[in-house]
Order: sequence, then C-alpha cells, then structure tokens
Amino acid sequence: MLNNQQLIGLMTIGLFVMGMQPTIAQSTANIPTPTNLSKLQRIIFKPPSNEGKPKSTSSAGSRSNWQCPQDATSTATSSNQTPMMSLVPPDSNYGLTTAEHPTFLVYLPQTSAKQLVLSLITENNQLYSQTFIPIKGEPGIISIKSADSSLPLEVGKNYQWALVLICGEKPSPNDPVITSWVRRVPLPQLQSQQRTTLEQADIYSEQGIWYNAVTILAQIRNAQPNNQLIANIWTDFLKSVGLEAIATQPLRL
Repeated sequence: MLNNQQLIGLMTIGLFVMGMQPTIAQSTANIPTPTNLSKLQRIIFKPPSNEGKPKSTSSAGSRSNWQCPQDATSTATSSNQTPMMSLVPPDSNYGLTTAEHPTFLVYLPQTSAKQLVLSLITENNQLYSQTFIPIKGEPGIISIKSADSSLPLEVGKNYQWALVLICGEKPSPNDPVITSWVRRVPLPQLQSQQRTTLEQADIYSEQGIWYNAVTILAQIRNAQPNNQLIANIWTDFLKSVGLEAIATQPLRL
C-alpha cells in the first residue's frame, strides 16, 4: 500500500518519463438506446472469489483529506458533503475487468481543482501508466480511463489505480488521493444469442466482473435519466455492494 508521499513520488517520476502534456481520457463504450433494453427488473452484483486478489486492497483515501484546502475553507462546503470516492465495492476495494484500458467511475464533490491524474501501479510498486484528465469541478459521478496509447493491462495481473485531485499548478503530497484495485481477466462467454446491453451487464454481474458491469449500467442510466425502471436497477445494483449513498448523485459521463 502506498501513502500519499509515495504516490506523488511515483507521479513525479512519471512526469519526467511520460512528459507533462495532459491526455484526456476517452470513453470506449457505446451509449445504449432504449431499444437495447430487456425485461430485466433487477441486477445484483455477485462478488468473485478471492483467488488472485492482492494481499492488501485498503484505500489510501481518508475522510480528513478528500478535498482541496481552498475548498475546505469555502462557506459552500458542508461537513456532511459526500467525499471523493471510487465506485468499487467498499468491502473489497477491488474489481475485475476484461478491458485493456478499463473505465473507472469516481464520485467528485464540488471542487476548484481543474485536473486529476490517474496512475496505474503494479503490485511491486512500479508506475505502469499515467494520464492527466481535465475536470469541470461540478459534483457528480465521472468516468475516467488511462490513455489508449498507454500500456494495456495484462490478463491475470493486479494493478492499483490511484487518483489524485491536483489542487494547485502541480501535484503536491497534500493533494487528496483515493486508491482502488483492478485485475484484468479473459472475456467471458456471453452465449451465442444476441444480448442487450442490460443483459450484458447482468452477465458481468453474475460473473463478478465489476468494472464492466458498473460502466454499462452507468451509461444506460446516463442515456435515460427519466426512466424509473433504469433508476431502480441502478440503485439496486449499487445497494447490493453498499454504494447506495451515491445512487442518486448526477452522472457526468
């Protein structure tokens, strides 16, 4: 587990190796349309086995350091505000993906910060990739991913992903940090018949592939904000892993 200083140290090395030019993360999934939907009423996530899971998956984030200093002193900041957090099952802080460059979902509170930096780190604490992502500072759930030009995740390996909210002109050891884990697995069999996007999310949930399932459901929810059935499925899905507190937060994908 890396502390903030170690993360910033890795980031600093990455700045020299990869250059200072920011890269905007791009979404790779197609936005579903109403015709993609099926008759599914509920999707419940089933956690995978602990096989291959890293020994420690606790997060570096803390309630006392989840916002920039200038935001903490703002009169608009409430002590009851939801902190910056990753949309990953809290009990494990870990999830599976089939993607070379997976999409991660993160809740951001209102912030004056203008950019984030996403770092992927190997289990032996080596910086694997780094992507700078501009943000608008509005509260809500956003999607982030490493640049398509960065190294793809290898199947069967675990990576810690660290997200740093850059409060000033450059990264600082005092910047808010959250960390979670990801492991890439082979693409599962979705069976021969054509599947709707909602059915695909259900299959990924049944097989414990978190990042695929949550990304698809978020895109469906974002595309149909007034569909109460989809809102209920989204809420039940997040509730099944203990994330119901942010189920009503706006999606800014």
